[in-house]
Amino acid sequence: MAHPDLTSHHVNYLIWRYLQEAGHGEAAVSLQRAWYPDPQSLPFARHIRTHALVSLVQKGLQYHELESSIDKEGNRISLNPSDYFFGPEPFEVTDLQNRDEHVPEEPVAPEPRDRVTNGHPAENGKKILKETNGNEPMEVDDETESKPGSPIPAHLDGDGDVSMGPEDVPQEPILTMGPSVGVQISPAKAADLAPDTALLQADDHVISTAWHPNDSTVLAASGDTFCSLWKLTSSSPPVQNRFLDLKGSGAYVSAVKWDAIGAKLAVASIRDMKGTVTMYNTDGNVVDLLPDLPRVISGLHWSEESPQLAIVASDERTSELALWDDNRRPEVFPPPQVIDSHIYDLAWCGRNQVFACGNGAVYQCDVSQNINLNKTYQSTDIDAAWTFIRCTQTETYSVAVTAGSANSAIWIPTHDILIENAHQDAITALDIRPQPHAEKRTPTITIASYSTDSCVNVWQVDLESKEYKRIHRLRLGSSVPALAGSFSPDGYALSAVSNDRLFIWNAERGGEPVSTWTAPGSGEIKEESEHTNGQNGHAMPIPDRALSWDTDGKKLAYGFGNQMAIVNLQR
Repeated sequence: MAHPDLTSHHVNYLIWRYLQEAGHGEAAVSLQRAWYPDPQSLPFARHIRTHALVSLVQKGLQYHELESSIDKEGNRISLNPSDYFFGPEPFEVTDLQNRDEHVPEEPVAPEPRDRVTNGHPAENGKKILKETNGNEPMEVDDETESKPGSPIPAHLDGDGDVSMGPEDVPQEPILTMGPSVGVQISPAKAADLAPDTALLQADDHVISTAWHPNDSTVLAASGDTFCSLWKLTSSSPPVQNRFLDLKGSGAYVSAVKWDAIGAKLAVASIRDMKGTVTMYNTDGNVVDLLPDLPRVISGLHWSEESPQLAIVASDERTSELALWDDNRRPEVFPPPQVIDSHIYDLAWCGRNQVFACGNGAVYQCDVSQNINLNKTYQSTDIDAAWTFIRCTQTETYSVAVTAGSANSAIWIPTHDILIENAHQDAITALDIRPQPHAEKRTPTITIASYSTDSCVNVWQVDLESKEYKRIHRLRLGSSVPALAGSFSPDGYALSAVSNDRLFIWNAERGGEPVSTWTAPGSGEIKEESEHTNGQNGHAMPIPDRALSWDTDGKKLAYGFGNQMAIVNLQR
C-alpha cells in the first residue's frame, strides 16, 4: 500500500512535536502560531508516536550510510569518514553549552554501554545522543521507567533507534501551550516595538478599537462623537473613512461591534436617553437600521456562532436584554428580558446561552427567538457591582467569570468560586485564556485580571476541586496602572496598557515583558475627565484605553487620547 505524499503539514507536525519533546515549548508555540492553530486536530496526528522525528532522521541516516557503502554494481565498499552525513569530526554535547550559563557535567555511569548511534558506537554513559540534522542532539534516557518531572522515556529498537513499533502507545504532546525547558528566548531587556508601530491621529478621544474578524487590514475605531474605518496597507499610509460624525448633534456613540463574519458593523448611538442601532458595511455605508429602544444602549454583543445580536439597554434601575436575529429581521424587537438591575456587561456562552452581570447578581439566560432568564446567581455581597463578565465552555461545563471593579474580587458563579481581594485596587479588565480544543477536556481555566494597583494577575482555577492559585503577578511599574488588556487569540501572549505604554508578556512564562511600546512624548498626554470607562459601570476616574488584537494575533490596536498605535508583531 502506497503512503500518501509527504506535505509541509506532515513535516511541520513532526518538527512541532520534536520541539515540545525536546523542551523548547516557546519555539513550538511560535511554529504553531505561524503555521496551524491546532496541530492535534490534523487527521494523522493521533498516529504519530513519541520521538518520531528523531527516529525518522535516524533511519534516514542509516539509509544514507548504507547507500554510501555500496557501489553502482551493488558491491560493498569501505565507507570513508568524510562521507559521513555530519562529517568525520567527533561531536560532544558539551560543545553546545549555553555561553551564558554553566551546565555541570553529567556523572558518567560506571558500567560501559555498547550502543550504536548513526552507525557509530556511542560513548559510555547514561545518555545516548540522537543527532538531529545539525541541531542540538536530543538526549534520551536509556531507562524503562520515568521519574517525576522527567521527559517520557524512549525505547530503543534492535537497531539502537528510538522505537516506532507497536509496543509504543501514541502519546499526547508534552504540551500544547506549555512552558519551555531551557528557554530559547529569554531577553534581558524587553524588545522595543517602536520600529514596527504606526501612530494614527484621531479627531476625538478613542474609546474602542475593533479589528475586522477576517481582514487584518480593516480596523474600526470610535469615540463619543465619531466612528471611523481605517484601511491599512503595506504600500501606502493608512486611510481613514470617518463615516459617522455626531459632533454638535446632541447624540453620542455608545457601543460598536462587528458581526462574526465581518459583514456588518453595528453602531449604537443615544439621543435624549433613547438608543438606536445602525448597521454599516466595510465601506461605511448604511445597510440596516434597527427599531429604536426606549433606554440607553450600553452594550452590543454578536454571537460568534450565529447572526444574532444581544443588545443591553439600561437606565439606573432597570435593564432590557433584547435579541436581534439578522436572519429574521422583524419589524419590532421580540419581547426583551427585563431585569431589575443595571446590567454592566454581557457575554455569550455557546450558541444558545448568555450571562449578564449586575448589582449583586449574575443572570444566566437562554437564547432562542428571544432572551429568557433561566437562573439568577446571588452573590454574598448584595451590593457588589459586578462590572465585567467573560465566558468559556469546556467539554463538561459552561463557565462564567465576573469581576467587581470596586470590591476587587473575582467570582465564578457557575462553580461557586470566589477570589476575594484579587487586587489591592480597582479591577479594570478581565479575560479568560483561549483554550485549544485538546485542552477543553480538562477542568482547569486560566484567568487574567487587570488593576490600577499596577499589576496583572494570572490565575489558574480547577473547576472541579474549586481550588485556585495565582501563577503570575505581572508588574507594569511603580504607579503605572493596568487600564485594559487581554490574551492574544491563541492564548500565547498577554497584553496590557497604561496611560501611554503597551506591555506584552509570554502567557506561560510570565516574568518580565517580552515587548513594550511607549508613546512619543510620554507623560504629555492630556486626559479628559469625562472618559471614565462608564460603559463598564464604575464611576472611578479611570481614563478609557482601547486595546484589541487582530484575529491572527499579529497586530494590536491601542487607542489612547486622540491617537491610535497600530503595532505589528509579525517580526
